[in-house]
Amino acid sequence: MVEQLKRLLTLALVVTILIPLVLLGTARAQEEDQVARLMERMSSAAKVGQLFLVTFPGAEVTEDAIITELIRDYHVSGVVLLPDNGNIVNEGDTPAQVAALVGQLQETAWAATQPVTETLDEEEVPPGPFIPLFIAVSHEGNGMPFTGIVSGTTPLPSEMALGATWNPSHTEAVGQIVGQELHALGINILLGPSLDVLENPRPESTGDLGVRTFGGEPFWVGQMGQAYIRGVHEGAEGQVGVIAKHFPGLGASDRSLDEEVSTVQCTLEKLRQIDLAPFFAVAQADDPLARPDGVVVSHICFRGLEGGRFVTTRPVSVDSQVLQRLLGLPELAGWREQGGVTISDELGVRALQRFYDPNEESFNSRRIAQDAFLAGNDLLLLSQFALSDDWEDQIANVKSTITFFCEKYGSEPSFQASVDAAVARILRLKLALYGGTFELAATQPDAETAGEQFGLGREALSAIGRDAITLLSPPSPDLVPAPPTFEDNIVIFTDGREGQPCATCVLVPYIDPFALRDTILRLYGPDATGQINPSLVTNFTFDQLEEYLSVPPPLPTPTPVAGEVITPTLPHPIEAALQNADWIIFAMLNPTNDPPQSGVVRHFLAERADALRNLHLVVLAYDAPYYLDATEISKLSAYYVAYSRVEPFTEALVRALFSEFAPAGTPPVSVTGINYDLLIQTSPDPEQTLALYYDVGELPEEGQPTPEPPEEGQPTLEPPQPEVGDELKLRTGEIVDHNGHPVPDGTPVQFIFTYPREGLERSVVEITHGGVAETTVTLDRTGQLDISIQADPVPRTICLQITIPEGEPVTIWTPTPVPTPTPAPTPTPTPEPEPVLEDTPIPTPGPVEEEEEPPAVDDGAGLLDLALALLSVLIVSGTGYYVVRLDNGPVSRALRLALWCLIGGFVLYLAYALRLPGAAWLRERGGAWAAGWAALLGSVVPLVIAWTASQWRRLA
Repeated sequence: MVEQLKRLLTLALVVTILIPLVLLGTARAQEEDQVARLMERMSSAAKVGQLFLVTFPGAEVTEDAIITELIRDYHVSGVVLLPDNGNIVNEGDTPAQVAALVGQLQETAWAATQPVTETLDEEEVPPGPFIPLFIAVSHEGNGMPFTGIVSGTTPLPSEMALGATWNPSHTEAVGQIVGQELHALGINILLGPSLDVLENPRPESTGDLGVRTFGGEPFWVGQMGQAYIRGVHEGAEGQVGVIAKHFPGLGASDRSLDEEVSTVQCTLEKLRQIDLAPFFAVAQADDPLARPDGVVVSHICFRGLEGGRFVTTRPVSVDSQVLQRLLGLPELAGWREQGGVTISDELGVRALQRFYDPNEESFNSRRIAQDAFLAGNDLLLLSQFALSDDWEDQIANVKSTITFFCEKYGSEPSFQASVDAAVARILRLKLALYGGTFELAATQPDAETAGEQFGLGREALSAIGRDAITLLSPPSPDLVPAPPTFEDNIVIFTDGREGQPCATCVLVPYIDPFALRDTILRLYGPDATGQINPSLVTNFTFDQLEEYLSVPPPLPTPTPVAGEVITPTLPHPIEAALQNADWIIFAMLNPTNDPPQSGVVRHFLAERADALRNLHLVVLAYDAPYYLDATEISKLSAYYVAYSRVEPFTEALVRALFSEFAPAGTPPVSVTGINYDLLIQTSPDPEQTLALYYDVGELPEEGQPTPEPPEEGQPTLEPPQPEVGDELKLRTGEIVDHNGHPVPDGTPVQFIFTYPREGLERSVVEITHGGVAETTVTLDRTGQLDISIQADPVPRTICLQITIPEGEPVTIWTPTPVPTPTPAPTPTPTPEPEPVLEDTPIPTPGPVEEEEEPPAVDDGAGLLDLALALLSVLIVSGTGYYVVRLDNGPVSRALRLALWCLIGGFVLYLAYALRLPGAAWLRERGGAWAAGWAALLGSVVPLVIAWTASQWRRLA
């Protein structure tokens, strides 16, 4: 009966898995049919228009606005909102302003599909279907300039700040905040996160990514990318598409796209291992929510990619051979076939302009767009789309390009096929974002209440800040000087650089010059702990310090002549502050040559630090950690890095400075100034003790641990003694890196098998997954076997010794034996014999008395019962699905109801099959149909609940 029950449960499980797959396949087919029906109703111009994302000026959509014409007459697919273009006004109630703009844009798209009159004339062409616009933003975090909406939204940390926590849960939490807030504004496309791998930071390069990346280790960038994407999808309830960037990776770029296209010497194999690895990880994520909806294809050239050492590709974004090859790689092909969308990076950036015309005298908009589309970009981002910043020139190029595509669509069948394939992917994504139906109401955010959902994640950000703050120097918190006291004079210098948060906004500092002082006084001033005296805290900007350092020191006061009165020269305010200072604190962004005062920390350390031996010099870095060299760092009392300049991180920095907590963050990139090599840091820690778990046959969940060496004076425990022919399953314990985190997936681990008596040795190399490596070995000879593990740079360690005897019973030693069930006692129990090492004759068993035949028992549910149950749940779930669809409900809601009906039916059926209480009563009254009735009842319950909820909503 037990075996029959196992088979029954297995069959039920298989059916439970297969039916949702069948339904999902049916839903996919219906989705394809829906895409085909939409495209049948679309004009050629409407299809071509779906290929273009555009930018536009202004924060309102009026009848004569540029964007109105592009939506109404050129059927563009969507827009990208940019503060620099005045679309986002980061002053006042920004969430309400953005929500209102989004609503106007979608209303304009809807109005363009409505008939001019209620009844169409015979010659009038019926309007096409309403297809919502893509509304896209860049929202990277860390404030302006790479966060589109900074006013009124949650202050998000940078990607590198998240990378410094090495905690995907933190990253997912930030993604949830982003998804929730963008969805509340009606924005449906996030251009991010960046999956660039900063393997070798270039602090002096104009292409330096700074904190705009999760880090320099490909595996961890992929893990963080998965968590972020999953968070956005969860926070937005699947209604914000995530477009990862910058495919295939800008981590090795050495110059800005404002200058020219960077060329990187790189083979395809290296590109796969480093830059492409995070894109592989997210595209192949087990959780569908962790997969991106698309990728932004960047402008970058590669030298040596195709094997020729000196062969240079065109920019990937416009190189059909390279981009198609990359998208066709096995790790990406499945994602692409399932509808992954490609979006070109801005096609008007100066780097691309110079590639097509080094003299920058012409801009062939049609050719650039055509090359980008034929390369494999589904959506073309037409931004900065002219040689000048003049909007008339840009819009003229946009119109000309779309018209050109329309002409090619009508005259070239191959081009038409390519357009149709791209449009199908675009429509499929839009349908997914809006639940399978396009209704104007679903695209309209509530401008009045949009801001109410913002700022709810500030507590989570405080925890992230604490886990991200990194102490770069000294190497231990125990070596940091005691925090300032009430008698200490504190001098603060803050980087005063300013930026413009929007086209019409006034300049504001990236860091409030008084933020650090105000935070110190708020937490430790007289109104708090009383640890700091406000009158002894002085505040200056980097501009003031650079001005002071640039002025020649005053000449010595001359000796007065008889009768002459010399007025003493007052010292410079900074000079006076430095003379009395006990602490000098620098709040630093990334040092650059523009503006020159940004490098004043280096200037000060080079010229003045050696003369200030009796005070504490501290740098609080708000940007990447690799800008100071070893000599500069050696002059500091402490060097903290926050990786982000948003307010919660300023508070975390101050709390760390005052020793409220020991900084837990570790750099996610290499830092040459402290000899921190990320490749070494993420390799196995040589100081750890490797553990090995084993079992004969199937490896259990925890396995059997390697025995610990016996304590002195304790008897030695016998090693396990399997016999020849057994299969030994081996699994390491979690292998950690130098930072205490699991080593990246793919770390090689060598299992070495040695027979010392015979002088034989063999080994096998496995790779880690989740910090653990596994292997299997068949025991093919007798004698002592030593099993060692080596994971460079961890020394080779013998983790297990076993002796395999010949012709002897098997004895498997375990450190904590688990008692086995004791059989029923017999009238005359026989004591268990002592184990012997030689063959022992086996006694012949005596006659066995025949046992009485047990009474018949209920064998559980049979195949007929399963068939009836299956029929019942299919009928009810199918009914629920089509009822929702007939009521114009979205496919997602219909599928959810069908799946709940399936679950409810099989839950009650399994309760019946397992003969839980009530099953006998149902069997007695239902007879052969009992199983079907049980499944029917379980399936109907979710249907009734859904119907009741819908009626309640209608009454409300």
